[in-house]
Amino acid sequence: MSGLESPKASPLTSESPFLANDAELIQSLYQALDNDTGFHDYLSLLVESVNGCAAQLVFVRKSPLRIEHIWYAGLSDEFIGWYLDNNMIASDAVTNHAIGQPPGTFQSALPLIEDGSPGDDYERWESDQSMLDSAWLVVEASDTHITLQTVQRTVAQGPYRPEELAAMDRLVPFIRQAVSLANNLHQPPSSVQALSAVIDLVPDAGFVLDNPGAVMVSNERGRRLLKQEQVISLRQRRFEFDDKKIQSAFFRISSRVVQADVQGHDYAPETLIVSRPGASSLLMTLQPLKRNELVTGAVLVTVTDSAWRVFPDAVMIQDYFSLSRSEAQLCEDLVTGMSLKDIAARRHKSEATLRSYLKQVFLKTGQSRQGQLISTILSALMR
Repeated sequence: MSGLESPKASPLTSESPFLANDAELIQSLYQALDNDTGFHDYLSLLVESVNGCAAQLVFVRKSPLRIEHIWYAGLSDEFIGWYLDNNMIASDAVTNHAIGQPPGTFQSALPLIEDGSPGDDYERWESDQSMLDSAWLVVEASDTHITLQTVQRTVAQGPYRPEELAAMDRLVPFIRQAVSLANNLHQPPSSVQALSAVIDLVPDAGFVLDNPGAVMVSNERGRRLLKQEQVISLRQRRFEFDDKKIQSAFFRISSRVVQADVQGHDYAPETLIVSRPGASSLLMTLQPLKRNELVTGAVLVTVTDSAWRVFPDAVMIQDYFSLSRSEAQLCEDLVTGMSLKDIAARRHKSEATLRSYLKQVFLKTGQSRQGQLISTILSALMR
């Protein structure tokens, strides 16, 4: 699986001096403050301007080390999913070094990689993608978080030279100011009030997330749920889960929903099942809050206690979606929150066999993700 898209950059020549378009880059930074896609356009332009292959602007929690929001260019959604699923940030030499640094200037990643091995999985990824170097910058830093800017290069593109990093430093004050402004911008009071009125009509616990994934508004049922629950909470206006796998899955889903909305694409709701020790599971459904004059790139999150509903069984699922018995049993287990590993043990089948069933279920139901499949089944058959 290739994580990198075909680089748009072309080799620099004497006719195209390094970072000759810094004025255009600075303009794109400030345009990001009023842009549906956030900093994506700036990152795409930066990749091209510095002869790179990919770029990221990442909001990182220091402990536990975790990405809480990311804008990126030159990377596929599949790669981002793989990176999160395998917790690659734990092996990322740049991130692990950067979280202990104050805001500074652009630096090369080569000294960090030479000082210590980042781990077999990470090295395999770098080899597969022909990665060589990364220019990195700590944009902002606090006791709990950093904002990190990185721009990667392949072996063919070569390492960053000191004079190139010095040229990139001309952007640093503007990057820092634009990111600070983005962090401090708030929705107009009228928008928040209007969204509050909308969310109050939701029959379940409801929340609206903004583009960077922070909770903008919630209804009374949502606020009550957070006071009662142990497995889910809000920390600095962001959802916090006890289960790291749920945390990663929530981030992936919310990022996909936001991206689909800002690009104007249709996106089916996804349901995440949050298990609770000694209690029924919570059903957390995420879907785009259709773009309008109030907000763009927002996510509507609803949470339902599964104890209040009756789950569909395999017979109901089989009849409704025209599945085989084995495929329907797999779906029955998925909608109750079981992983493929757990289902394999329960049904005495290999995970490879279950994946082949799941592929057929996707074809028959027109879905492409487990969260969307679960949401589709529950919407159609849960009572």
